[in-house]
Amino acid sequence: MFDLPLFLNSSLLSIGVFHFFAAMITIVSLLVVVSQHPVKSAVFLVVDLFLLAGLYASMDSHFIAAIQILVYAGAIVVLFLFVIMLLNLKADSIKGLRFSAPEAAALLISFIGFLIMTFNVFRGQAPEGIKGGFSIEAIDANGGNTYMVAMRLLTTYIWPFELASMLILLAIVAAIVIAKKDKILKSLIQKELR
Repeated sequence: MFDLPLFLNSSLLSIGVFHFFAAMITIVSLLVVVSQHPVKSAVFLVVDLFLLAGLYASMDSHFIAAIQILVYAGAIVVLFLFVIMLLNLKADSIKGLRFSAPEAAALLISFIGFLIMTFNVFRGQAPEGIKGGFSIEAIDANGGNTYMVAMRLLTTYIWPFELASMLILLAIVAAIVIAKKDKILKSLIQKELR
């Protein structure tokens, strides 16, 4: 056979894909935080979640990538947009960028941690991941990633799963009640002014 060129080497290509997604996720995450308009922030969040799903897919976690798109980009961000539209947030209501002391301390600690991680990576000491109880071979032997996640979710973690769905339902009902109350109050005020 023939040797592939260096830029098509699979490990080098996967590292390049990882760095591309990591850089794009970082840039779009900053746009989520820096954007002055709440709807634009939510749209950047959707882009960020799609990029994160691409990162998962590049690491052969296709089920997690699909769940990332369906659950987070599909449901949670739609709920965020629903709340933003109900509250009728405007960019004018958000004043300049100000930090409280705890926020500044958290930002400083995060920046120091980022510098330490960057220094270790460039020194050749990449952080090691936590080894789980399941190896790739064990997961493949037991039916694959989707089967293993579904079995854990629907047996061991069924109650937290159901409680989370009930909490989301409660949040939707509360948002509708708040929106209806505001509309009723506005209509009563308009009737009184006439």
